[in-house]
Order: sequence, then structure tokens, then C-alpha cells
Amino acid sequence: MLMYILIAALLGSMAFGIYWQSQIVIRARYKYTPVIFSILIGSWALSVPTMNWPFIILMAAFFTLNIMDGVGGIGGKRLVTNGLFSRVVDYSTITALKMVPVTLPNGKSRVIVLFVINDRQQIQMNFNQHLEILMKSLAQLLPDTVKIEVDRIE
Repeated sequence: MLMYILIAALLGSMAFGIYWQSQIVIRARYKYTPVIFSILIGSWALSVPTMNWPFIILMAAFFTLNIMDGVGGIGGKRLVTNGLFSRVVDYSTITALKMVPVTLPNGKSRVIVLFVINDRQQIQMNFNQHLEILMKSLAQLLPDTVKIEVDRIE
């Protein structure tokens, strides 16, 4: 019975993730931490072959959810975080924004964005877009009280 409850919870979490990921306007770079986590846990869980269908469905839902958790970005209504414990953040809870444009040795540009939430928690996301595009998009979504700081790495 517990396995069926876990399957239902994973499928519900997948539906929640699919809805919010479909709202993403600007995608952040994919985070590979959940995939590494699922490989480690999955190799341990699948070390003994089994033909138990509920267990196979549970593992498939677990792997799919972990692959989905690497996707995140700026949504039209909320910030969709990526990583092992991804979640959805309301823009009204963001108190400050730190942006660092970086040029990589191969010439590509990235922007590291640090979303500060209630001065205790920070969420870091990396974007392939230019700084101006991100600032324009975020200015439309964030409250006017949010302090935006742009740092340069030299």
C-alpha cells in the first residue's frame, strides 16, 4: 500500500512540475545534480533485478521526476527553481537580486543571478541570455522595492 501512495505522490509532483515548467519564459541552464542523485540512488535500488511492476513504476517516476528537476527559469507568474529540491517562488518574496555577467574563455556569455529571499535564503540560477534581456524581463515581474545589484568579475 505504501508503494502505491509513493507512486501517487511522485505522479502528483510530476504534474505540478510540468505545469510550472510550462510557464517558464526564460530558461535557466540545466542543473545536473538531480540526474547524478538519481543515478546514485537508482544504481543502489536496481542492484537486485525485480519483476515487481509497482516497484518498476515507482523507479520510473523517480527517475523522470529527477530529470525534470534540472529544468528551471523565469516564469510568467513565479520563479521556477531548478536543482535537487526545486520549487516555485512567488516574485513578491524576493527582496534583492544580484546579477553577475561572465564571459567564458570560449567567448560565450553567461549571467549568474542570485535571488535573495527574505534575507535568509538565496537561489542561484545561471542563464545564457544577455544581462539586458534578463533585467528587462525581471523588471516587469519583480516588485518595485526589489534592489537589483549588478556586479562585474574582473
